[in-house]
Amino acid sequence: MNCESNVYKIGVLSVYGEKDTTMEQWAPTEEYLSTSIPNATFEVIPLNYDEFFFVMNNEGIDFFYSNPMVYVEMARIYGAGRIATFQPMWDNSSYDGFGGVILTRADRDDINSLQDLKGKSFMAVSEESFGGFLAGAGELQHNDINYNTDFNELTFGKTHDKVVLSIINGDVDAGTVRTGTLEKMALEGKINVKDIKVLNQKEYENFPLLVSTDIYPEWMFGKTASTSDDISNKVSIALLSMPSNSNAAITLGSSGWSVPASYSPVDNLMKELRVSLYVDYGKVSPTQAIIQYWYVLALIFMLFIIFEVHSRLMLEKAKKSKLEDSNELKDLFADIMRHDLLNPAGIVKGFSDVLYMKETDGEKKETLKIISEQTDHLISMIGSAAKLAKLESYEEMEFETNDVGLILWHVADSFSPEFRKKDIKLDFELKREYPSRTNDVIEDVFSNLISNALKYSPSGSTIRLEIAEIGKKWKIMVADEGDGIPDEAKPYIFERFKRADKKGIKGTGLGLAIVKRIVDIHKGTVGVEDNPQGKGSIFWVMLDKA
Repeated sequence: MNCESNVYKIGVLSVYGEKDTTMEQWAPTEEYLSTSIPNATFEVIPLNYDEFFFVMNNEGIDFFYSNPMVYVEMARIYGAGRIATFQPMWDNSSYDGFGGVILTRADRDDINSLQDLKGKSFMAVSEESFGGFLAGAGELQHNDINYNTDFNELTFGKTHDKVVLSIINGDVDAGTVRTGTLEKMALEGKINVKDIKVLNQKEYENFPLLVSTDIYPEWMFGKTASTSDDISNKVSIALLSMPSNSNAAITLGSSGWSVPASYSPVDNLMKELRVSLYVDYGKVSPTQAIIQYWYVLALIFMLFIIFEVHSRLMLEKAKKSKLEDSNELKDLFADIMRHDLLNPAGIVKGFSDVLYMKETDGEKKETLKIISEQTDHLISMIGSAAKLAKLESYEEMEFETNDVGLILWHVADSFSPEFRKKDIKLDFELKREYPSRTNDVIEDVFSNLISNALKYSPSGSTIRLEIAEIGKKWKIMVADEGDGIPDEAKPYIFERFKRADKKGIKGTGLGLAIVKRIVDIHKGTVGVEDNPQGKGSIFWVMLDKA
């Protein structure tokens, strides 16, 4: 692309041996765009199918005109975009779409339907021709005819005219060309339509041509991924504004251009026929099975885990029929959660990460990313639920005198990489010692509160940690500058599973439930209030002095 000189190249897909014709047809459009768009010159480059992909791969063009199949390939592989769809004209009237015509000689009494083509010789234009092969191939497949195996011979004539003439001359039994070919050749005096028999003929409202297949969107004028939106918008406006009586429109045999059509029917046909980038479509490898059916596998996995957990609990219950202490049962369930659920979840996480690294398809990578993220979420939930179950059974715990200020400082320091990554400033100063009778699990309280503050604080903000002396207690505060907690949600956020039910509050609800349980064990209190220095919240914990 040569933006400095404002020269833009248009790659036009040409039929084999028709590059000169392409230049003649497109010269007026080249001139029209160059005249319509100030400070821009356009150059048409005729390209065959192989050349098309070469220049696209090497960013040798800015815009392109191609058949629907090539456009789908350009969009999927190179991120190309749509600008306008060709608007054909016949007999002074415009119409939409095109398809394929499946034909034989009029005197072939042995060929009257598509089923009669089995065992016969068949000719199409080329494997890359949408109207001259794929549209017809799709119709054949819909009628249970496999063009790879059911023909005595399948050949390609390279041009539409050659296919038609080969059928009339008896060189092949039947063939397919794009709609409009027969009418055009008859108008030029090359054939007599009475010599042709159209098989599987269909009729569509406002479609004036002989056709045997479904109707698909017409050829596409598109842009490459590297072409700027500014020039693309100008080209789009110019094409959509092209007068139907202009030399550019008339030379192309059109009434101009229309807004871009949806090419999903073309994409679907390519998948059905397993052509081009969909050669292996439907052939599911173990890797693809995980990617395509991850939700089914995830459901099976979860049902299996639920069954295993239930069976294990029932077995333990049978073995310990005299177990009356519910705390022991909670410990048992916590162990099952931690060991029997975390291991398979970790395996799913490992496989999804490996597949993500190997996958090149954008949509599949996005699916694998979601699987990995949701598995992380599942692992976090399992760990939190197991920890909470353990904590619920603790009525007695060993405590010793510790400096909670020093503990808070060490926990905050462990988050240094996250502070730097999000460009968040930490405001914390130890002014003295803050002795309190605590257990080591108090670190989980500070870790959870700081982690939440980081998660919901915007880049460039400040998180403030402070310890205040309130009578016989220490008030440890974590203040952020996030969106804050709605008043109606504040009474619920420390209850398990409540946070997910409140607007604006994300997470599973287990983290803050663990915080509250640990603080309760320390015979302290926990709460949240609005940050008086602006938006955001202050989460606080009250612990007894030692």
